[in-house]
Amino acid sequence: MANLSDKVAPSGVLTPTGDGSNLSGILTPTGDGSGLTGLPKPHGPVAVSGATPSLDVGTYNFFQQDALTADTTVSFANVPTDAKWQYSYVAAVDSAAAFDVSTASYASKSFSVNAQETIPQALAFNPDGTSMFVVGYYSDTVFQYTLSSGFDVSTASYASKSFSVASQEIVPTALAFNTGGTSMFILGNANDTVFQYTLSTAFDVSTASYASKSFSVNAQETIPQALAFNTGGTSMFIVGSSSDTVFQYTLSTAFDVSTASYASKSFSVASQDTSPTALAFNTGGTSMFILGNANDTVFQYTLSTAFDVSTASYASKSFSVNAQETIPQALAFNTGGTSMFIVGSSSDTVFQYTLASAYALTLPTIGGTPSNPTIGDRVTYTFVTDDGGTTIDLIAEEIIQ
Repeated sequence: MANLSDKVAPSGVLTPTGDGSNLSGILTPTGDGSGLTGLPKPHGPVAVSGATPSLDVGTYNFFQQDALTADTTVSFANVPTDAKWQYSYVAAVDSAAAFDVSTASYASKSFSVNAQETIPQALAFNPDGTSMFVVGYYSDTVFQYTLSSGFDVSTASYASKSFSVASQEIVPTALAFNTGGTSMFILGNANDTVFQYTLSTAFDVSTASYASKSFSVNAQETIPQALAFNTGGTSMFIVGSSSDTVFQYTLSTAFDVSTASYASKSFSVASQDTSPTALAFNTGGTSMFILGNANDTVFQYTLSTAFDVSTASYASKSFSVNAQETIPQALAFNTGGTSMFIVGSSSDTVFQYTLASAYALTLPTIGGTPSNPTIGDRVTYTFVTDDGGTTIDLIAEEIIQ
């Protein structure tokens, strides 16, 4: 129950104290919508939706809206004298802001990988965000972490699982998996080569073994820094700091780097960063993201043809991570593009950012100040009035994640 400021008690009806849960002699909020003394028993919750729901307090006293689908303004109608009612809703994401780095803000969530790797270079997640992977060239090893809450790095812990790639690459700079997590790929600038590994248990690096498959990118880039694939694994992309250019390759067999060939497609990012270290795409391949440590900034590009870098153009959208990391090395997104993650070698820490905020909820003028819920929270407000709605007070608030 959050603290509510500026609560106003209707004269002769109740006196809110503390968080509004102690209402002397009149009612005790129970969370089920029960009313003031003498009022009828509550009806069951009434589903409401839309951007401007009007809550008919004269008919019902519990209103429930599932995930908001837009900025929403609530109004109250037919409010009886001496009425108490509740409104419950889910704070939903503004999906238009997904994969838009210009909307990013630091989520105040982080996780140090220093106990395993002091020069982290690459970062990856499994699809539901419950496993995270980091590789660096202090140990030349992929380390695996468990997240008790998917894509929340503040819940990460070391899974005591790892795999050394030193037999193939002693300066690993990039890491990727196929969609199902049965293949892993390492790129480094000791050999300028993508190496492929087989995982007998999906997304379990302790079960990895070298697949004896590789592909050299030396003809295009001699200091490769980052690696990515399209969703189907038929296209591969690398970027490096000798050319400051994203190069595209075609794989005749999906996620088999031994079948790769240069597609003669490329895109220079030198106008934004002359030391690119990380590369990522949105799910549909219509947006590309570059992170570099010349500017400590994520830059966003638009691809007019999905996963075709020759059609890229700078989207004039960017976000600086300098406040958290001054030598950023790797970049990743959650599946929906509402969270962004970076890791670097100045702090050896994974930092988390929010790209899309919750839709705004506007209530009528009331006594009491609601808290600001985060995406996914279910929020229940309890209101009361003794004058037919002229004066309405927020007397209780519950937020459930």
